[in-house]
Amino acid sequence: MDCDHSAFHSGRARYLPETAQLRMVLVCDSCGAELEELQRMEYRPRPRRLLGHLAELTARELALGEETVARLQFAALICGAGRDRLDPEILAKPGPLSESEWSEVHREPELAAELLTDAAFGEIRGWVLRHRERPDGHGYPHGLCGDEIPLEAQILAVCEAYAAMIAERPFRRARDHRGACTELLRCAGTQFDAAVVEAFLRASEQRNERLDSAAA
Repeated sequence: MDCDHSAFHSGRARYLPETAQLRMVLVCDSCGAELEELQRMEYRPRPRRLLGHLAELTARELALGEETVARLQFAALICGAGRDRLDPEILAKPGPLSESEWSEVHREPELAAELLTDAAFGEIRGWVLRHRERPDGHGYPHGLCGDEIPLEAQILAVCEAYAAMIAERPFRRARDHRGACTELLRCAGTQFDAAVVEAFLRASEQRNERLDSAAA
């Protein structure tokens, strides 16, 4: 029997290498058929491969469903795209940032969430917007704490932090895997959800090490 597409619909994304774009579409949850193209955006995929890979592994370690795993992988792509919208001079600055520059950096979750304009991405938009919140309430943009932060956003936070720590930055050298994991453990319960950190540490042992050079 043919699907009448009357069930729930979700937003999905597919990278188009021939045009270097991310194509966002509306998909029927029952049969997986693409129903409508929602938007396209310029996109550089390589720096986000590791983040999406780690988000997938961590979500599976936490026994989340396949639908959530797929949405988390998409959310990881969008989190990275928000960084592209920041001033390149700030990202490349070798010294400490000024107060105004930090204010701009703290807009990253909002800039990323703004890319998801269609209602089909509402849940994912919420995860992206909240992935820099902290369990201790000292995150941004809204200072949420504890259970106010979705689990999916907590997963993105840990995976993004790890990917950032093992990447070279103008103002510091990259950490190795052990050093990055030690820092995650040190910040478990304050900056990061402790259960998510533990799941990430188990999941990261399964990571494809060839993706380490593609860290965000």
